[in-house]
Amino acid sequence: MHILDTSSHTKEELVRFLSKELDNNPILMLTGPQGGGKTTLAIKLLSENVGAYFEGRGRAAQPVVLIRKDLVEKMKGELYEKRRLPIDGDDGPVYADVSVYDQIRLLVENIFDVMELGEPELIKQITILTQKMGVVPKAIELVASDEELVKRRLARHLDAKERLSTLIEKEKQYGIESNLWGIQGAKITDIINREGVTDYDEDQISRTVKDFDRIIPTKDMTLSDCLKKMIEISNNENNESGFLVENSDEGDKIISDLVVGKGANSLIGVTLLEIYVGFRQNRSLYRAYKHAKEGRLEVIHSYTPQLQELEYNANPWNPPLTMEIPILSTADIAASERFDILVSVIKPDGSVKSSSKKRTEELEEIIEGIVWEEDSPNTGGLI
Repeated sequence: MHILDTSSHTKEELVRFLSKELDNNPILMLTGPQGGGKTTLAIKLLSENVGAYFEGRGRAAQPVVLIRKDLVEKMKGELYEKRRLPIDGDDGPVYADVSVYDQIRLLVENIFDVMELGEPELIKQITILTQKMGVVPKAIELVASDEELVKRRLARHLDAKERLSTLIEKEKQYGIESNLWGIQGAKITDIINREGVTDYDEDQISRTVKDFDRIIPTKDMTLSDCLKKMIEISNNENNESGFLVENSDEGDKIISDLVVGKGANSLIGVTLLEIYVGFRQNRSLYRAYKHAKEGRLEVIHSYTPQLQELEYNANPWNPPLTMEIPILSTADIAASERFDILVSVIKPDGSVKSSSKKRTEELEEIIEGIVWEEDSPNTGGLI
């Protein structure tokens, strides 16, 4: 797979290069980490030469599939199968013609949004589908330095509406078909008629810094400092907060800012991971995503009792709530397995629960050693 470092070239240079690739390859797939430039460059590439633009929609870091207009017409006329529908007519089963084009669109959405199988599987399946027509997709991985990737993710909401508006305009201008509903920070208002662009609602998770109330830089902070600050926020503001740690043989390294949510249940963990780390799909046993960090990643966030209670009561098989809800939720446990990370939760009184028993003990020891100021308000009885 060709690798293109987008932090080493201007957007104009990248567009010229990718335009030539699309001229030579009727199916162009852009892969790579979140912030690599896939969506931004793909929208700039849209022209009268492009017939379709597809992305997985479930999570960021989905590959972009661009199909040249001449191939779109050819694939629409190529029968993939007669698919039986879940209904019967007067004369028996009802079947629908599924074209190769229909199947490619289905592959993009199913492999990423439903089965979560990842880039290699998508490339493989599209290749199997199109090579009978004499077409092999060209995949290019867009990368950038870690510093540049984080910088882009922190700012990606700023021009989200502009990029999405440009996409809709080009769809209408050039007759391009697209399955995109939104990007981080903006969404299409009318996805049927492909009209209108708006911000995410206040109660929606946009996976951008707009999900946070504020960001506290951790450059000169130790793990103990971050834990202390997080406990103070829980007690003084009743807001969820959290940060990321990379665990290795050399010790703990804080790899994100300390972010504060807009409420007690801001679900900041997934946004932290997407902005400061970036995950790509790689289905392996129970784990659907992988990261490029060398050490073990850890999400440390504050306890969200309202969320825990809602999760518990949502299960009709659970008995009436008569006991204290566990600090570590089932969602935390599932995330630790799915992303192959540690998840540690801290209550306002300093109680700790981690997906690792050893880590629970380590954090308890650190919190016990925190020195609290005499006049520090509402520290949950820790002074």
